[in-house]
Amino acid sequence: MDTEFSRVIIDALTEALERNLPVTIKNSSNNSIIALTATEGKIIMSLSKMPNILDDLIHILSDALGVGPDLVYNRISSIKEDFIIYYVVWIRNHEENEGYIEHEFAMPQNHITFMSPKVISFIKDANIALEGN
Repeated sequence: MDTEFSRVIIDALTEALERNLPVTIKNSSNNSIIALTATEGKIIMSLSKMPNILDDLIHILSDALGVGPDLVYNRISSIKEDFIIYYVVWIRNHEENEGYIEHEFAMPQNHITFMSPKVISFIKDANIALEGN
């Protein structure tokens, strides 16, 4: 991945963490969007129209945060159904995010591709049926 692009992603993450506001990076050539949202409890990176850079983005952000993601999933956009949005979530405060994890796990349109041991443990403790996803 290009060093300049990595720097843009890290700068966006830093701004999202400092301001507690979503930061969006838009590529005008292909209309792809990367959005970073950070709270004290979680960091969410969403990506549309560029699934081929998802692994690179996960690597860049995981290196910056010092830990891998806890949840990776995708779903068809509810705003415009012609593209898929990919979500990567880093849980920073387990207790604060129990409802979020339960909600995202239970959404039938979410295609979960990765759950960390932390998320799997929570789901087991919450007695949520694992067969559904």
